[in-house]
Order: sequence, then C-alpha cells, then structure tokens
Amino acid sequence: MKTCPFHHGTWMVVALAALVFLPSLAAQDVIIGEPGWFQADGIPDQPPQTKRQLKPEFPRELRDRNAGETGYVLVTCCLDAGGQSLVLEARSAHPWFKRAVEEAMEDWQMRPARRGGQAVQSWFWIPIIFNPSAAAPDHPDATPRLLAVTPVVVPRAMMRKLQDNATAWGMVSLDAAGVPQEVVLEPGTPDGLLAYVEAALRQWRFAPARNGGQAVATELRVAFLFYPPMAPVPTKQTPPRVIRRSQVPPIYPAAMKTGGIRGEVLLAFVVDKEGTVRNPVVVRSNNPAFDEPAIEALLKWKYRPALVDGQAVNTRMSISMFFNVNDGREAVTVESLMQKAQHPMQEGAGYDVAPKLRGIVNPVFPYALLRDGRKGRANALLTVSPAGDVVQAEVVQATLPEFGLALVAAAETFKFDPALKDGHPIQAVLRIEQEFSPQAGNEIVTDDDLSLLRREKKKPESIVGANQLDAPLKPLSRRSPVFPLALRGKVNRGKARIELLVDEEGHARLPRIVEASDPAFGYAAAQAAAQWLFGPPISSGKPAVVRVIVPFIFKIEPPVTGTTAGEPAAQGAAGQNQEPTP
Repeated sequence: MKTCPFHHGTWMVVALAALVFLPSLAAQDVIIGEPGWFQADGIPDQPPQTKRQLKPEFPRELRDRNAGETGYVLVTCCLDAGGQSLVLEARSAHPWFKRAVEEAMEDWQMRPARRGGQAVQSWFWIPIIFNPSAAAPDHPDATPRLLAVTPVVVPRAMMRKLQDNATAWGMVSLDAAGVPQEVVLEPGTPDGLLAYVEAALRQWRFAPARNGGQAVATELRVAFLFYPPMAPVPTKQTPPRVIRRSQVPPIYPAAMKTGGIRGEVLLAFVVDKEGTVRNPVVVRSNNPAFDEPAIEALLKWKYRPALVDGQAVNTRMSISMFFNVNDGREAVTVESLMQKAQHPMQEGAGYDVAPKLRGIVNPVFPYALLRDGRKGRANALLTVSPAGDVVQAEVVQATLPEFGLALVAAAETFKFDPALKDGHPIQAVLRIEQEFSPQAGNEIVTDDDLSLLRREKKKPESIVGANQLDAPLKPLSRRSPVFPLALRGKVNRGKARIELLVDEEGHARLPRIVEASDPAFGYAAAQAAAQWLFGPPISSGKPAVVRVIVPFIFKIEPPVTGTTAGEPAAQGAAGQNQEPTP
C-alpha cells in the first residue's frame, strides 16, 4: 500500500508578478515547465529542486491519435523551508490529463527553494503541457505545439462570480511564427474576462503550425484557467506532520486480494489542534471494500499539529491511499448503451473512449424490502459530463420502485474519467444495473446486516436507545449526502430523518427512512448514513447495539451576487443531536 498526502491551504490576496518559464521536454508529448512565481518579492535565488522527478505519462487512451486537444495542468504549490507542501493542487480543463499528473505526484518529492544560501518558503506553480501527436515537432504537417502557459489571474470579486476554479475556452489566432494575434472567447463566458485572458496570453509560447514543412498561420482552441490573486501561507506557519510510528498502513481486504483488485481511496479529514485525525470521509473510491480499511487506518494516525505564529490550529487535509496487487485489475465496470438503445439522453453522444469509473458506492438495500426478504433488480441510465460528474440519473426499469430510488441515490455519487471523442472529453450516457438479493455474500448485504436484522426481530429488547448509552455516540466519519439531481431547480431545501442501528464496533447498519420531504431526499440521506462510523457504543459498561435517529437537512446555498447558480449542500447531525426512538 502507498499513501500520498495533499495538504490544502487558503487562498489569500496579493499581486501576481514575475512569471518565468524555461520549458524542457520531459517525454514525448509531455512538457514540464520551470516554476512560475506568485510574488515579485518571493523569487528565491535557487528554485525548489526535485528529489524524484515528476514524470506524468501521456494517457494511453489518447496516444497514437492524430486528433485531440492540446491540454495542460497547472500544479500550484506552497513549499515550506523544510520541503513540506503546505498547498499542493493540480488543475486542468481535461480530466484525463489531471489524473495523469495526480498519479505522477504520488511519489513526487521536492527540496526547498533557497535565498542567500538559506532554505526558504516558496509559492509557485508548475505547468505540465500535453500536446497531441498531431503537434509532433518532426512532422512536416503539424498543428501548433504549446510550449509555455500561465494562469489567468482575475480580481477576487470577479473570481466569486466565476464560482472559483473556473475555466473558459477560446480560439486563439496564431501567426506563422506561432505568436498569438487574437483570442475569441466562446459564448457563455462572463463579461470582463477578455482583458485578463489577453494579458496572460502574452506570456504563452507556441511552436507554429506547419504545412508541407512550412510554418503557417492557424487557429487553436485552448482552455484558460482562472485564479484569484494569491499570497503565500504565513512564513511562521508549519504544516501538520505525521508521526511516522503512528502511520500504520491499511489492511488489504482478503476478498480483494483473491480477485487481484487494485484499490484507490481519496479521503478528506481534519487534523485538530492536538494532532488527532477528525472526521475522515471518503471523497472518492473505486471499490467500497477499501473504504473502511482506509478510514480505520487513518484514524490511528497521529500528527504534530499545524502551527501559525506558534499556536496550534485545525487544518483540513486530504490523502490518497492505494491498495496495489501485482497485475491488479480495475474493480468495477459499467456497460455502455451508446449504440444499443434509443433514448433522449443519448442524442449525439457517441465516443471513442468510454467513461472510466473512478468512484463508486454500493446502494443501500431498502430496509422494508430486506426485512421482508424481497429481491429484485434495477436499471438506470447515467449522463456523465465532460468533467466526469453524473449530471442526470434516470431509472429505466425496476422490479419495485424502491430499488430504482436506491440505485439512483448511489449512482449520483459516482465519479468518472469522462468519455473521449477525438481526444476531447464529452458527455456520455451509460447504463448500470444492480441486483438486490436479501442473501448474504453480495456487495450490498453482509452477514452482519442479516444478523442484526434477525436480532431486531427476535430480541428487540437487546437493542438499546440512545438515552441508555453511558455517553453520547462519538461520530468518527460522517459523509454528507448529495442533493438529489432530480430535485435541483425544483426545490431549494429538503429534509429527512434516518433511523440507524449502530453495532458494537460503531458501524452504521440497516438505515431506514423515518420521514422525508421527498422520497429522493430520504434515499440520499440513507445512502450517506450507511457509510457513517462511530466510536463503539457503550451501555452499562458493555458494548451495545444502539438505535438512533439522525436528522438531515438539504439546502442549495443562494448564489453570490453576480453568479448564476447556487451550490447544493446537505448535512446530517449525530452524537449530541441524536434522537432516541420511542
């Protein structure tokens, strides 16, 4: 198993200046540039040096294609004087390129920058450029080759209108020397951005297009990444540092080893002022079997907390845990219906490379149907956006409506590498199917679930209420639910109450909907609650199974002035807010 930490800091206001590019060819079709600096007074005498080279691979799915888009990734980094990353983030308009860089960052290590012979903190970005084979430098006929890029920095007020991390596309006219002459932003781009794009584009460099070996003028469609003004993390800040002896690796699930499954789990968490890991939640996972081992391992880790001006502070972090087996295979596949059925979601959505599933959860078996031993199946069509997000989910067939609702609630959390057409990410439609069997041994029903179900039927008195615990339940991991896609644009708020059995080890089991303002809210809340983890419940000094009810509130935040849409959010309460059942 390998782990790769990503430390996230805070953007702060300061001017951008002194952008420097010295691009070097690291591998065919991949160019890694030298650091660009975010502060005029922050440029060191010696830039950070890599202990291990960053060597992203050109995605296999895009190799040997004459068509394809020119893309790039910007890696922003704040490196302290000890070589520790305070901020490390990769952004790209092309998800396949972003993933290639993130995978390469797993083993990337740097030595700090120096000024006057002393190690110093540095705040910089590194461009990583991917050119298609059509732009190869040794071809007599070639498209323009991108050699250097800069971010587009806009005022913070304008960045808020873009809802942060925004991207815009434009057509750039290049002369026969490869010098940009004009840029036309695509329709839908907010007003006021053109001047900032033009200023950044003056720093970009291109090798010209060629026709019969002769350089020619042409146009090229490119993406522009927008950033707010930035400043470094305070000089007197030190990041959390894991105490090595506490860094136990996760336990590889035996069932996954037998199948040769490779696991990848991205976790978000907080390191508190005492250096304790708080509320680790799964952001993305390629197989739910890896989720619990990853969370349980991380909860055992101990950190030296972050310090600002000598004071310990809470810090948000994320980490990727990898479970590797020799010749491992991907854990999950989905069937494409692009050429197999007529459906309004499919119109004009053919592709060359199918979406690749990167994040999945198992659907929750509807409680009443599991209790009654009902079985069935459900099919759904998912629309996957060019960014790899599920933007629409529709039940095609379900033996019982509850199975369809449960499948959609799970599917709306899935994450993909998007489909590709001529090398470009595009929207695609996929079909997924789930069988619901009340027998143990499948993905969504365990022996422990069935054991608790039998206990609930035969010995209900052995299950205590929340008010019978020696101390309130202690939440260890609480994943937030997703605001249902079918309700966005129709309602801004919703609620649900979910009843859970929390077993002796603190696992949330058998979630059931007590009430919900809409069934979709109920199933979304049940889906999230099923993945919660608590400290072991204790009653009269002994481990106990406890019944609790958790309220969930869903809301779409109102848009910031000047924006066009709000951000959906949902949350659930537990612990002190738990409600005992009658």
